[in-house]
This record gives sequence, C-alpha cells and structure tokens, in this order.
Amino acid sequence: MDHRKKPEQISFDEAKELWDSLTFNSDADIESPSEEEKKEFHRKLYARIEAHEAKKRKRKTIRYGSLMVAAILVLIGSVISYRSLYLPDVYQATENVLTITLKDGSRVTLSKGAKLTVEKSFPADTRDVLLGGDAVFNVTKSKIHPFIVHAGSYQTRVLGTIFKITQDNLRFNVDLYEGKVQVIKAEKPTETFIIKPKQTFSNFGSKDVATIVATKTTDSTLKDNTATISFTDIKLRDAIKILEDTYGVEIQYPSSASNSKLSATKEKATLADMLRLISLKLNLNTKRINDKTFQLEE
Repeated sequence: MDHRKKPEQISFDEAKELWDSLTFNSDADIESPSEEEKKEFHRKLYARIEAHEAKKRKRKTIRYGSLMVAAILVLIGSVISYRSLYLPDVYQATENVLTITLKDGSRVTLSKGAKLTVEKSFPADTRDVLLGGDAVFNVTKSKIHPFIVHAGSYQTRVLGTIFKITQDNLRFNVDLYEGKVQVIKAEKPTETFIIKPKQTFSNFGSKDVATIVATKTTDSTLKDNTATISFTDIKLRDAIKILEDTYGVEIQYPSSASNSKLSATKEKATLADMLRLISLKLNLNTKRINDKTFQLEE
C-alpha cells in the first residue's frame, strides 16, 4: 500500500523541504529544472495547499455556525419552556378595565393600572394571587380550597364570595358584597378580622389600625350604629381622625393629650363606647355638645 502523502495532504513547508532535498546529477540525461520551473512548481503547489486549507476553514466555519444556531435554538426553547412552565402569569390593566377568568372559574375585574399575578400552580390547595391596585373578585366557591388575595400588608381569605379591594398608598379597603371574608395582617397572622356582607374593612393608611363598618352608600353617619375598631399604640390625634371619619362627627380634645398613645379593640362599638374607652385610658372626661360634636376634656 502506498503511504506517501498526496500533494493536498502536505503543508507548504513540507513540500519546500522535500523539493530542496532533491539533488540532480549533472552528468545524468535528465536536465535539472530551471529557476523559473522551480518557482512555477512552488506557486502551483502553494496554490493547491492554500485551496485545501481554505476548504477546511470553510468546513470548520459551517460546523461552528451550525453548532451556534443549534445552541441558540436550544436556549430559546429552554427560555420559552421555563416561562410557560414556571413563571407566573401576570395580568395588567394598562389602559382600560380588564376582566380575567382564572382556571377555577373565578372572575377578577382589574381597575385601570391594577396588576394581578397568578402562579402556575394555581389552583392548588390554596388559590393564591397577588394584587397591586384595585380589583373586584367574584370567587368560585370551594369549601376545601381557600382563595387568598395577597395585597399590601394583608391577606384576604375567602371560600367563595364577591368583594372589592382598593389600595391607595398604604390605605387598604375591602368592601364585601356577598359571602364572608377574613382579613389577615401578614406580619401578625393571628390578628384577623371577619367581614360580613355590606361591610367595609379599612386600615386608614396605618398597619396599626383596623376598622369594620357598614359600607357607606348614602351620606348618613354611623353615630347611632356600630363598628369594629382596633387601635395598636397610635397617637390620640390619629385615633380621633379615624373616629370622626367612621362615625361622621367632630371630636374636640385637649392639645396636651394629642401625642398620647393608646391601644384599644372593640367589636360592635358605638361612638359612645369608643369615647368612653378612650376617656378611661387617658383619664379624660367626655362631653356632648350637640348631635355631631363631642368633646374630650381634662
């Protein structure tokens, strides 16, 4: 078998070395090649070697390009698969109100600017969603799979009902239309509040405040009605503002006591109940000036 390299299998340096090692007998019949012939041989041989190397470089480039395309396709496929299998679904009401029907049949109407995030695992043992902004929820009933809305510093937990959540900076409100809702403070899971139909939960923009009152549908006040009130170590002046807004009255108090801290929780409390409670805690007296004006005095 002939193991000699073909011309296209040797490099230029190898060819030159082979050529230069050849010797010619001046006495032989074969005439030594001229310098021009030598140069022409070198030129043709170099051209063949260069063409062969160019083909190899082209094949390498094609293989490299094919590998790059394949790698990019695999990466794109992986990203698409990851997004479709693991990343949550995000719904954003950018220009107009947006209504979404979730996998369990629940409907969510997002107000303009609101955003709802739903994990791929929805619905699981618990039906958890994350809300930014305002929305109305019409939740499909399930006795074993609670529907939980995470919004701000609160969790709104239901089994099946219609309710509305509104948020404005730190202020958090829940209006209940049907069913029953449990509002839970995220940082204090043991502190919960039950809302019944036609009631509104509000924190008045403070995590240390919780109120449950009849949903306001007219201009009538709550001075003769009841509300659930919870204060946790807040200043008197802030508590007074909340009571004034809740019961629709004016409450005067001594400026010297405005920064006094108080904590109080009472269910089904009338205005008189709350004024009496504050008076006892801060050693103040209560005075009624008229139907809409009350005074706390030292």
